[in-house]
Order: sequence, then C-alpha cells, then structure tokens
Amino acid sequence: MSEKPAVDDFVPVIDLSTRTTPGGRRRIADAIGESCRRSGFFTIVGHGVPQDLVDRMHHVTNTYFTLPEQEKDKSASVAGVSGLRRFLGTADTPPGLYEAFAAHATGDLPEERRAALGAYPATWKVANIWPDTPAAFKATWHEYLAAMTTLSEDVMRLFALALDLPEAYFDEKFDRHVSLLLANFYYPQPAVPPAGRIRRESHTDWGTLTILYQEDDLGGLQVLTDTGEWRDLPAVPGSFVVNIGDLMAFWTGGRWASTVHRVVNPEQGNTRSRISIPFFHLPNHDTSIEPIHPPTTGAQEFDRVTVGEWFSHKMRQTFAPELPA
Repeated sequence: MSEKPAVDDFVPVIDLSTRTTPGGRRRIADAIGESCRRSGFFTIVGHGVPQDLVDRMHHVTNTYFTLPEQEKDKSASVAGVSGLRRFLGTADTPPGLYEAFAAHATGDLPEERRAALGAYPATWKVANIWPDTPAAFKATWHEYLAAMTTLSEDVMRLFALALDLPEAYFDEKFDRHVSLLLANFYYPQPAVPPAGRIRRESHTDWGTLTILYQEDDLGGLQVLTDTGEWRDLPAVPGSFVVNIGDLMAFWTGGRWASTVHRVVNPEQGNTRSRISIPFFHLPNHDTSIEPIHPPTTGAQEFDRVTVGEWFSHKMRQTFAPELPA
C-alpha cells in the first residue's frame, strides 16, 4: 500500500491493491479510518475497476450530453429526479452552469416494487428514464453501476474494520440498496465567468459513501479544510475520489467527518466542458441507523432513524423548510 498527499495529508491517496490479504486489509482500513476522521475524503487507486469500463462510461456519457437539445429532451427528468436535469443558476449565479443525468439502482424495478420502498416521497421510487441514443448508454451505465456497487461493498467492509466492527457488519444493511448513479456535465466556458460564480455550490453529501470519477487534468473540485481554507483536489489518473456523507458521520457518532465541498470554474483559458460521475452508495430504505459509538457532541437530530426518514428530513430541510416535520 502506498499513500501520497493529494491535498497535503488532508486527502491521501490510498492504494487498495493489497486488500486481498488480511494484513493488507488492516493497513488499508487504518489509513481509511484516519482519513475519515481528518477530512472524510480520500483518493483510491488499485481499486480493480477496469479502465476500459471507466473510459467507455465517460465516452457514452459525454456523447449523450453533447447531443442536440431536442434529442436529450426525450429523456428529461420526471418529478425532478430520474433522467436529465438542467441546473441553470439563480439571480446570484447566472444561467448555464451544468446538466445532470441520474439513475437509481432501484429505478428499473416494477412499479409495484418501487412503490413499496417507503411510505413517503423518495427519489429511489421513481422509474429510470433511459435515452435511446447513444445505443450503448443503458448497458454501459448498468455495467458501471454494478462495478461501483461491488467496489462500494468492499469499501464498506473496510469501513467496518476501521471502526473495529465485524467486517460484514454493514452487509445486510445494503443488500437491497437504493443507490444513485449520477453524471454531471459542466458546460464549456469560453468567456471569463462573472465574479463569484462557481459551477456547483458548496455542500455536503447526504448519504453514507460517494465514489467519484472526475476527468483528469480539468480541475475544479475543492474541499473545505478544518481551518476554513478551500483546497483543490486534483484528479489522479486511474483513481476515484471517495468521501463520506452526513449519514455516515451520524452513524459514527460524529467521529468521521462529512466535509463541505464545491466545484469552481476552471482557470482562465481552460474553456473545456467537464464531466464528473459520482456514485452515491445508499443503504436499504428501511435500514434503521443509530450511532455505533456515543455521539461526540450533545446536539443530535436523531437517536435512531431509518434511511427513508433521514432523506425525507434532508429534503424538507433543503427544499421545503417551511413544511412541518
């Protein structure tokens, strides 16, 4: 295993290639645990996902996003969830920021099975909308989703080791997972953007685990350090960026950090579009979660919560704070 500083020691590069041996798994888990305590971010290499699959995923996704608008509109979002969405800014952020395409692991299930995934509105209950063009889009996304699921399952086992839990502790909590695969297409910017404009606002992820592919050499992803400084997180060839979300931070009683991050505009002269593809690994919708260890702070939103309740709460906080809880 090797470690290199991607952002000093705040976001280390962790080589997973020795995770096939008990000793290797222990060393990797220790490195992951330290990174999750410090920043909640790390970069992985030696992950075993074929580069050919990553390249095909990028190619088919880029081809889709560069289709004529009327062709992409055929796979436009339903209820703002599945399919294509355009994020065109606000009064403070001028239009033309980015597009996104989303598909859930549950989105191809029959309607009656999706309807049974919780007695509340939830993104994972919506049917996937697949474009006809390019022809390989759906098959490639399914293949990539399967690879990300397999990798995420093993990262969760390494998480368990890092938390001094049985390695299979999380397995049954994800055996009917409601994970989301998303692609972001940030538009080319031939003109210098207005002051203060960024490509994606600062935020934390809501779930447990995110595995992100970002295009090499284009830059833009930044993480907020514990000293309040924005730091660039450069792409490492052949790698994925991994970070935990708010639910995993809650699950660890606040011992692990869910860190704020954002996407900024490229440096002047870099006018290319940019693609990032995050996979959000989410537990079963009815998994009940309580902190594994006593919370590190006294203020906790929940003592125990299901995944569905957690996301319903987050949706209300973010998009409809005026509604009753």
